Amino acid sequence: MLRIQALWLCFSLCLLPSFSMAQPISLSEVLHIVLKSHPDLALARIQERSLHIERQNIEGMLDPKISLAGSLSDETSPTTSPFAASGNNRRLIFGNITKLLDNGSTLTGSFNYSRTKASYPASVPTLFQASVNPTYQQQIDLIYRYPLLRGRGNPTYNEQLSSNQYNEEAARWRVATQQEQLAARAISLYYQVASNVIARKLAQETVMRAKKLLAYQKKRQIFGLIEETDRRQAEALLTSRKRDYTNAKATLSNTITALNRLMLHDANQPIQTDINAIPNTLNVKPMHIWLEQAQQQRPVFRMLDAQQASNDATLTLTHDQHETQVDVIAQVGSRSLSGSSGYTFGQGFTLNNRFISIGIELHDTLGGKSTRSAILKTELERERIHLQRQQAIENTKTELSTALTFYQNGQMMKTSSKLHEQAEYKKFTTELERYRDGRSDTATLIQFEGDLRNAELQAALQDIQIQLAKQQIELATGNLLQQLDIAP
Repeated sequence: MLRIQALWLCFSLCLLPSFSMAQPISLSEVLHIVLKSHPDLALARIQERSLHIERQNIEGMLDPKISLAGSLSDETSPTTSPFAASGNNRRLIFGNITKLLDNGSTLTGSFNYSRTKASYPASVPTLFQASVNPTYQQQIDLIYRYPLLRGRGNPTYNEQLSSNQYNEEAARWRVATQQEQLAARAISLYYQVASNVIARKLAQETVMRAKKLLAYQKKRQIFGLIEETDRRQAEALLTSRKRDYTNAKATLSNTITALNRLMLHDANQPIQTDINAIPNTLNVKPMHIWLEQAQQQRPVFRMLDAQQASNDATLTLTHDQHETQVDVIAQVGSRSLSGSSGYTFGQGFTLNNRFISIGIELHDTLGGKSTRSAILKTELERERIHLQRQQAIENTKTELSTALTFYQNGQMMKTSSKLHEQAEYKKFTTELERYRDGRSDTATLIQFEGDLRNAELQAALQDIQIQLAKQQIELATGNLLQQLDIAP
């Protein structure tokens, strides 16, 4: 029995795990690194900044518009009357200010002040020339335009501003959606690294077992207990196990490179996962509860909510543009004219001489095909958002169902995998004893060793599958990023 135990130690002695200089990094730390500085997120935020600038442009619609002009002219022209002025020298200052109000009405104030001096031919006697020369004239008007149909309530400003604000919110949630996608990649790579580390370790152990078996077979061949064919089988097994170990190392190296580059680190920087610090327990809830959580918390649904609100504002605006424009226009103004600049200027601010009017204007486009098509296009966009929401619900249901199935299968397979590993261990040790007694062959022993290796690998991977499924469920319900306090 002591010889059997010694022989088994030769077969199953594992290499001591090599301790990397790298400190264990948690999944939370990986996610914070990825979602803090990934360039994809910076690009996604460009649209949000662009919409913020566009909002300032829309808010500028209510800014008062001012214009000011001045002119100086001198005109000399032939006349048919020997007593008419032959020229005019005119100086003019004109200005106005227009303000669009919140309710859609427009208020305009204008100011006009001029000096006109007539010139006469020398042949015209002074008696026939204008007694007041030069003359000063001033005109001040206040115009109020109020829309009765199109433009009432100023939807061009209010609905555009509302639509832009919701679009800005949607852009923010679009960034969060991209964060979620990056988080899904990071989670997958993180657990791939953990799985590949285990696969490499088990492959390393099988290489050691194959080496011990080959050494044992060489000794037996020296004593004539086995044929050369048995030794060749052990050599082939060692070659196969070395190839498996090389593949495991390469796979782990590729995964570490991918995760490092996702974190914007050097490709060859060592990574040591810390999956033992993550609990495997999950509070399983009915699917409709998880779906409700997802629709309340996941960025894709928040983004669609914002897009729907933006679409509602745009639809209100397009319906307004389809209306007939009917405006009431009221105007009041002062008039002054005299030969004194000061007197004219002062009288312009009284209503001794005035102009008062009220009128109505109507504008419309016959047929209205352009505005009607805009309404149909906006309604079609609403339908797209609705269908996209249904698609997101079904995608979320698929993600949750798949992850839950993996989680439940992992929990179910965890116990059976351990039992299978123990059974394969007993089978292998029993076959090893039979082999020592000459009641088995090398091919069978090699096959049983491979069965044991696969059982060990499956048992080791169950916890990783359970943890990965748990994180995928947390991500699909929108809980993960909230738990990590990661904002878009």
